[in-house]
Amino acid sequence: MVAVNNSIKDFYNELCSSGRPGRLGKVFKTDKNYYFLDTGTGKVACLKKNVYKVLNCLMQSDSCEDLKDLDLNDEEIESAISEIRDAVKSEHILSAPVLTTLTGSAVTHLKETLESGVENVTLEVTEKCNLRCKYCIYNPSHKEYREFGHKNMSWETAKKAIDLLINHSKDAEQVHIGFYGGEPLLNFELIKQAVRYAKSNFKEITFAMTTNAALVTEEIADYLLQNDFDIIVSLDGPKDIHDANRITIDGTGSFNKTVAGAQILLNTQSRLGKQSKISFNMVVSGPNYEENYNKIQEFLEHEDWIPKDIMVLTASVDHGPKDSEYFIPQSSQEREFTDGSYDPLNEWDWNHRREMKNGNEKKGLFSDGVMDKGMLIIHKRLLSEYPVKAYGMNGCCVPGQRRIYVTVDGKFLLCEKVGNIPDIGNVDTGFNFEGIQKLYVNDFIDNAKEYCKDCWAVNLCTMCYVNCYDQKGPHFSYRHNSCRNERLYLENNLVRYHTELEENPEELMEYNTKDFR
Repeated sequence: MVAVNNSIKDFYNELCSSGRPGRLGKVFKTDKNYYFLDTGTGKVACLKKNVYKVLNCLMQSDSCEDLKDLDLNDEEIESAISEIRDAVKSEHILSAPVLTTLTGSAVTHLKETLESGVENVTLEVTEKCNLRCKYCIYNPSHKEYREFGHKNMSWETAKKAIDLLINHSKDAEQVHIGFYGGEPLLNFELIKQAVRYAKSNFKEITFAMTTNAALVTEEIADYLLQNDFDIIVSLDGPKDIHDANRITIDGTGSFNKTVAGAQILLNTQSRLGKQSKISFNMVVSGPNYEENYNKIQEFLEHEDWIPKDIMVLTASVDHGPKDSEYFIPQSSQEREFTDGSYDPLNEWDWNHRREMKNGNEKKGLFSDGVMDKGMLIIHKRLLSEYPVKAYGMNGCCVPGQRRIYVTVDGKFLLCEKVGNIPDIGNVDTGFNFEGIQKLYVNDFIDNAKEYCKDCWAVNLCTMCYVNCYDQKGPHFSYRHNSCRNERLYLENNLVRYHTELEENPEELMEYNTKDFR
């Protein structure tokens, strides 16, 4: 057994001087190399195998005595420690400052941003829906269940919401109105009123809608595409997958109706010469993910009516927030809890890309959009010579800037994904600045910093306000599982990105011109 000398103990104690070493970075490996991501600078170093083993041990351990359990001798450990010490001095790594607070535009420019930088309102034009999707937030089995209502948004409410956008967007780079439900086409007349009014008040504005497409007619398709709507069609894949969850009120599958509507939209898009206006949103349920992903890929490849370049958004079923226990990142408790965890879409995509490379085949996969987002996070990560001194609010937007979700009753929510959490204002009184400042800035930071301070992924994190609030305010035990999944997601993307960097570095250049929107 190797001996841990005083010099190594001193170095480990230096790493621990401002918290657990695991907050300072993360090791990962590809098939060819070993790497280390530094939290503070964003730098990634290629490592020798012995250095990788030692760093991994230091990041995961509560004691430097754990180095004794490595399959390395004294000389190998001391050599690795020496290399790490030298890198600390020359590259300024393993030196991330202690996280004491979070910052960003929501902290420094909240009121100014909401006064003049609002970009979007999304109108819940109706509570009604012609479907009863099993995983929908309106289904009684969902934790955040919202009972199906019978209300339509009134024109008075819609106009007030658009007026707020008019009055609070003079400094916005772009202005956008979305239409949501329920099924928004059940209140199509309101949509047309809103479009007319918006176009009469904005020089440039874009529109979007999420729809199950079952109600689409030639007239509706022509209107939407003549007005340059971006349209997300909720289509889960081939008939057996789609109809398993997306059912009508009488319990029958909706596939045939959705496909008929999607075909009308795509034909109209082609006739009018519109580009990239229609995409699919696919929600995939388990446990047979690989089988379902294979079916979806085959469906997209072999259905002649589907454009080969259509954008696909995909996600697994979100069952709503759930309390979970917190474990310090990279601790033995977290490793035990997450042992065997995997991202099924990442695994499926990875295996298919390997098969295509081996067969010299090149084709699009339905997972491309999701994977590009992950690669973009790594490509455009924070990168500096010295450790950054301030930490941002993860993936949180300025509440009310990027999107205001306006309910049928005129309440403002952060977005359509947040569930039953405190509102941020309404169409009659405008923004509740004090409430936003307290709940979504001060209280969020007070809760988040207790956990973010120990996380190696703090400068890569895309986590937002989803799944960390209940009806009263912050509820961070909802968030812990999401945080673990986020770290797994980011580690997978570090591996994916650096594998591409090893094999096809020129392919990464495309990310220079892409952004996160």
